[in-house]
Amino acid sequence: MTDHQSSEIPPLRPPHEMPPLTDQTSLENTWRALMGELGFAVPQLWLLFIDGDRPLHVLEIKDVPLHPSPVEIESVAVMLEHIVDDEHSCAFLYARPGGAGRTAGDLAWARGLARTVDGRWPVHLANDVELRVAAPDDLAAAG
Repeated sequence: MTDHQSSEIPPLRPPHEMPPLTDQTSLENTWRALMGELGFAVPQLWLLFIDGDRPLHVLEIKDVPLHPSPVEIESVAVMLEHIVDDEHSCAFLYARPGGAGRTAGDLAWARGLARTVDGRWPVHLANDVELRVAAPDDLAAAG
């Protein structure tokens, strides 16, 4: 969890009933509501499909590898080619069990996912201790 966040988790609602996504904070609050308490049994990838500024649907893929292969990233990119357009976007969250800090796998997921979309929404990373945005420095460090 980043420093500016409270420990209170926003109420979970169906994605289409969540508040609009207007900025980084609103997206972070949406991820917190969808995830609930931090703590993960297995690595997972979350995709939040967005219509304009409204969350529309969430897809949670469990048991993804700790470090993505080019095939995994390409599979996500191919799927999104048919979904993302001027009105529809996708935000990503990669979550894994374990402590704070960025692993090489975290950064590889962040960099690969960031390349699959137009950059409207930053990639988020979560572990058992924190939720944070993958900052431009994180993406550069992955290379």
